[in-house]
Amino acid sequence: MSQPITLKPALSINEIDAKDWQDLLSAGDSADADHPFVQHAFLKALEDSASVGAESGWQPCHLAFYRDDKLVAVMPNYIKGHSYGEYVFDWTWADAFQRNGLEYYPKALTAVPMTPVTGPRLISSLQSLERAALIQAAVQWSEQNHLSSWHVNFITPEEYSDFSCEQMLERWDIQFHWHNQEYGSFDDFLSHLKAKKRKNILRERRPFLEDESEQGWQFCWLNGHTASTEDWQLFYRMYRNTFDRKGGWAQLSVRFFEQCARAMPEQTLLLLAKYRGKVIAGAFFMRSQDALFGRYWGCTEEVEFLHFETCYYRGIEYAIKHGLKRFEPGAQGEHKLARGFLPVKTHSRHYVFHPEFRAAIAGALQEEDRWLQLRWKDYFDHSPYKS
Repeated sequence: MSQPITLKPALSINEIDAKDWQDLLSAGDSADADHPFVQHAFLKALEDSASVGAESGWQPCHLAFYRDDKLVAVMPNYIKGHSYGEYVFDWTWADAFQRNGLEYYPKALTAVPMTPVTGPRLISSLQSLERAALIQAAVQWSEQNHLSSWHVNFITPEEYSDFSCEQMLERWDIQFHWHNQEYGSFDDFLSHLKAKKRKNILRERRPFLEDESEQGWQFCWLNGHTASTEDWQLFYRMYRNTFDRKGGWAQLSVRFFEQCARAMPEQTLLLLAKYRGKVIAGAFFMRSQDALFGRYWGCTEEVEFLHFETCYYRGIEYAIKHGLKRFEPGAQGEHKLARGFLPVKTHSRHYVFHPEFRAAIAGALQEEDRWLQLRWKDYFDHSPYKS
């Protein structure tokens, strides 16, 4: 008879043995083993750099499950004091709670901070019945700790059944991803697009390709081995500059980028755009064995179409060159459709403990779903591809 499984929340990733965490990743789906954003090292870099923590409204509280003293499952989890950096927007839910004299925060969030990328949220090789019991344990833990709700963002299709317990609300949204159809080159990719879309991309790229020389534009790919401390500090200033111009909150610290590069050098990428030897812009990427993920960008001065060149077109070229299956450039952005990125559904689950609000939110999600279905059809009706 097997021993019962015990939930032991960890207030820091450092309370969970890194090898035990990685062993769970390796025991699951092979694609999860090197998924960059659920690596122990990535989450550790977020915490050790103070990019997440109680003071920033991201209190780590990872849900670690043990049988005897052996880690058998874990969920990256946080107690949130706000809804920044989640990319599954529930501000209206929080506002409705407040208008009715109720507290929406703190809430629990199983996700990766500041990372709208689908990935495993219940990391375990346990079978379905035991996995379902873990979900129930997480619900009970959230309720016992007087949290308004528990949210699980950007779950994988393989986890839909895990998080389909009674009263858990389903929500979906749309991102735009590029898919590699075994293209031999960027020109090969362009040949599959409709003429108008192809011409528009060539027009946007022309200034950077015609003047790609030591006296003109240069685009330099670096990784954790080749990027220097000065490179990361320069990129960080550009990253901060982007948020400052838009009035946003740059939640990541420069220490995060540097630590990520040291801990995950092969998966951490930095693309610097230089003009006449001077860095004008940069973009931060991460990669797995089969995918490229675009995350942040910044610049020292505005140059027309430089964002598209740095964040989209050079990423597509990198994916083709390295034989990657897809390129995920980030959340939102209908403008990506015209540049070869196709709509992909993303999914989240939400357990709201207040019964009346749960019912009201369920109704709102049904309306949202109808609107998204129309958008979904419209996007494919306007596909940039020939067929």
